Amino acid sequence: MAKLRLFANLREIAGMGRLEITADTVGGVIDAANEQFGPDFERGVETSRIWVNGEEATPSDFVQANDEVVLLPPVSGGSQSASVAPADLMGFLPVVVVAVAILANFQNQEIWAGALVAIAAVWALDLNTSFTARGRVFAPLAVVTTAAAGALAAHILGGTGYGLTVALAVAIVLGWAVAFPDYRQVDVYAPTLLAGLLAGLAAASMILSRSGSSPDEKAVDVFLVAVIAGVVLGSLVSRMPAIPFLDPFSTTAIVAVLASVAAAAVWDLDVVGYLLVGLGVAVALVAGTGLSSMFRTGTVTLTQRPPGVLASLDGIVLAAAIYYPLIRVIL
Repeated sequence: MAKLRLFANLREIAGMGRLEITADTVGGVIDAANEQFGPDFERGVETSRIWVNGEEATPSDFVQANDEVVLLPPVSGGSQSASVAPADLMGFLPVVVVAVAILANFQNQEIWAGALVAIAAVWALDLNTSFTARGRVFAPLAVVTTAAAGALAAHILGGTGYGLTVALAVAIVLGWAVAFPDYRQVDVYAPTLLAGLLAGLAAASMILSRSGSSPDEKAVDVFLVAVIAGVVLGSLVSRMPAIPFLDPFSTTAIVAVLASVAAAAVWDLDVVGYLLVGLGVAVALVAGTGLSSMFRTGTVTLTQRPPGVLASLDGIVLAAAIYYPLIRVIL
């Protein structure tokens, strides 16, 4: 019997997250589930992605006993759906993350650090959802711990803490693997280490960019303007009909650079310096798309939106991780 695993609104409709179905093909498993759970379930399946044992599959693929078939509806990374289920409210999570970052930036350093760790936590949990859907193991708590350690190291040690974060990430993730046998496989601790390293460096970088060692007290403000504008406009273009000479990646990059320059001009900062900083941020945001695909699907592709509610945060975390060294060198 094949195992069928359900997420988001499909799980709500079915009233369960797992079940076993006897069938020879993926399509047979889905047909049996549709018959069991009704037309609402079937409509949700039509816009969902299909995975078998961590790999994307089609209805014609054969399944064997103990194969795991996973259905990913839109909220978990499937195609867009015309209907709105209660679980689709998770789509507002990126807006909440943006609001938290903006509001926390007006507060003291302790609140800012707490907000950064909280954002790292929801990002790690979102990554974990994508890994779980593919039948892979991930250690989100290790990533959050690394983010907290990076923020603390930067707050106490300044620039030295940024470099120390690399060692802390390695120590925490490998220590996690020693303490918990499930995390000892290389395909578990390698992506966890990369995510932890990015989260830790991003937290340390954002702490330092607002500290006395930052070359500009408005550096974080410019960063937030650049990444929010770039990601939002790029996301809008990706959902529009094809436009000649305009794609989500070039839109994200160009808007991030222009927003960085515009913010510098408004606040009477070094416009040329922030032009170069904006270019670095733009490259990181675009590179983050490939990183996101690698994290969330196991392959590198730029043609499909990676699964996950906070997939757009992947590039922002990468940009944040390199931001402090960038402004120190350029400004």
